[in-house]
Amino acid sequence: MADNTTSAIDSAAALGLLKSRLNRLPGDTSLDDMLGRRIESAAQQLTAIGINLTSETRDLMLVVDLAAWQYQNRDKPGAMPEWLRYARFERWLECGVTG
Repeated sequence: MADNTTSAIDSAAALGLLKSRLNRLPGDTSLDDMLGRRIESAAQQLTAIGINLTSETRDLMLVVDLAAWQYQNRDKPGAMPEWLRYARFERWLECGVTG
């Protein structure tokens, strides 16, 4: 994840957390490339709407939560869950107010 939009996110930590969230063993590397790209995509989406990602844990978890939701719901109809929409919106508001 060499992209500037994701440089603030620790890609190794994000991948480990995403694998844990998806109940994948740490040693199972069969999906690492795809999961890494999911993380990169989630970070880029957040950056595109004006969220300035930092190295803070809350930003790392927001990226992981978004990537996990996208992975688990890629073939399912339905909207983003409220808790994730609110987390994304609150972080966006903070960037608008302080950034």
